Amino acid sequence: MMNQTPALSFPVLLRAARAALQWRLLLLWVLLMLIPVAILTVPAWAVLGNALDHSVHAKALAQQLDMLTMTDLMSLHGKNAMAFSVAGVIGLIVTLLLAPLLSAMAASAARADGTAGFRELVGGAVAGYLRMLRMLVWSVVPLGLAAALGGMAMDAAASHASDAITAADGQLWRWLAMGLTALLVLLAHASLDAGRAQLAIERRRSSAVKAWWAGCRLLARRPLHGLGIYALIAVAGVTLAAGLAVARLNVSGASIIGLLGALLLVQLAVAVLGWMRTARLFALMALARADAR
Repeated sequence: MMNQTPALSFPVLLRAARAALQWRLLLLWVLLMLIPVAILTVPAWAVLGNALDHSVHAKALAQQLDMLTMTDLMSLHGKNAMAFSVAGVIGLIVTLLLAPLLSAMAASAARADGTAGFRELVGGAVAGYLRMLRMLVWSVVPLGLAAALGGMAMDAAASHASDAITAADGQLWRWLAMGLTALLVLLAHASLDAGRAQLAIERRRSSAVKAWWAGCRLLARRPLHGLGIYALIAVAGVTLAAGLAVARLNVSGASIIGLLGALLLVQLAVAVLGWMRTARLFALMALARADAR
């Protein structure tokens, strides 16, 4: 679908954003992300069920929880902390294992001549899983380096803040360190997405490290385009997802309609995040192809 090589421009960015709006791809994204959510939900469902299912005030509590009930539930959470911790670890592992599958699925959609069908998406996800898994493993290096440099910047800021004459001067150093850390993490993520784009374009490429390095060289040659793509799509995706999250917080789940509406808003937010990742990949692939001309 993204097999043209136009000069990168704002229209190309819009085409990438539109091309990522594939309902089959987003549906598979939402369904797969329900797996770790279900794992995390099991202990919470069990605790709430044991505490509230047989209460004489169950109907009233379904409408609104009072402070006493909230206190009791918090104590039950402490008593079942191990179950929540285990579910959290398992959910995290499953999410990490699903991430390469989702990336490979998005790459398959990006390579398709038209809108990819379910069979093409699933087949592409399975075929490209190991290559994207290698990129996930390698991501520890750039992200770890960004975190280490960010930590050093925060330590330096704390040292300068302790010697600052005024509190405002010390706070300025902290804000600068936080901004530098955010920029380093942004660069690390952008380089990894550029590496995934290289893997998606060159199906015979198997080395995640070489693909990442090729992505880094691409961003070095086209820094404004590459980082601009990442930032614009990320801002759009996060803004939309945040708006849906706020809407979800304002929807009561006490009725069937409210519950279904709340679930729909949550899944739409997940789909938006899936669109964001896919659109970034599509746009970076367009950038790589334009750069190779």
